[in-house]
Amino acid sequence: MNKLLWSLSLGAALVGAAGGAAMAQSRDKTVVIANYGGAWAETLNRICIQPFTKETGITVTQAATEDSLAQIRAQQTTRNILWDIAPTERSGLPVSQKNGWLEPIDWSVVDPENKLPPIARKTHAIGSVAYSTTIGVRTDKLPEGKTFTGWKDFWDVKQFPGPRTLRNSPAENLEFALIADGVKPSEVYDVLRSPEGVDRAFKKLDEIKPAITVWWTSGQQPVQLLASGEVFYATAFNGRIQQLQKDKLPVALIWNGGSLDVSYYSIVKGANNAAAAMQFMKYCWNEPQRLAEIARAMPYSSFNPDLYKILSAEEARQLPTSPENMDVQFALNAEFWAENLPRIQKRWETWRLQ
Repeated sequence: MNKLLWSLSLGAALVGAAGGAAMAQSRDKTVVIANYGGAWAETLNRICIQPFTKETGITVTQAATEDSLAQIRAQQTTRNILWDIAPTERSGLPVSQKNGWLEPIDWSVVDPENKLPPIARKTHAIGSVAYSTTIGVRTDKLPEGKTFTGWKDFWDVKQFPGPRTLRNSPAENLEFALIADGVKPSEVYDVLRSPEGVDRAFKKLDEIKPAITVWWTSGQQPVQLLASGEVFYATAFNGRIQQLQKDKLPVALIWNGGSLDVSYYSIVKGANNAAAAMQFMKYCWNEPQRLAEIARAMPYSSFNPDLYKILSAEEARQLPTSPENMDVQFALNAEFWAENLPRIQKRWETWRLQ
């Protein structure tokens, strides 16, 4: 069962006796937020949940999930709503939205000053943090005098020889192939929406396929391959490459052509405490000081621009949403992949076996 609940909140114990009537009413509320656990859950607990409960009297409990979309579907089908807030990354948002499984966000509560950009301000979700799939490069394996700059170099096995790894998925790889073929990052989905664009991406992938020694399936795989020197070039999540850098391994992170992905959170249709859930969303994911604490704890960042008034220039350079890094990436289009993944996935699997 994925519905194992593990409470990380200390809310009830932290509520003081001094609250008035409103505080007493708040104590009766519990917001349940579904999550994937690990370091992210611990960070949320320390930076958001505990202080939120202390200030408002509203208890927040985290519920572990491994497949949020499947559980949202199950809760809506059975009308047994267990969660208030659920992660809705990638296809989870368009699919849930299309089926009417989410509450609309009240932006007058969550973002009253209209600070968030459109990418983080969806009708049924807030962009909590962003992360990127980027290129990790073993700098000690680069040919002398060569500088690696992006996807064209990843595809150039003559100038930059050596084993490579890509994720075993058409999503993002088709976009990377088009960028390597000269398409601007901002125009990759314009090209991919046509059958000819998909053909063009697969044709470009044909070129790099012989150099791909591993098609990775878990986030830790590419960084382990980079660390051991089994591959010289890899796609990987930015935070994991930055961990290699902290460990003093000779690895560079290339933001050019990176895929910016957003970790969205939504309020489930029929949630028991939707109003309190929106209050928590603002508190955790739209207050600059708290967002700065999250960014310092993990190499993932949010979208409120005031965050960058708090961070140092060096801290900002490490984050996917810093202006200079945002400008050279494309935003992963979850709607495109929700519509097209089943069809393209079949072609991808056939192509991989050829």
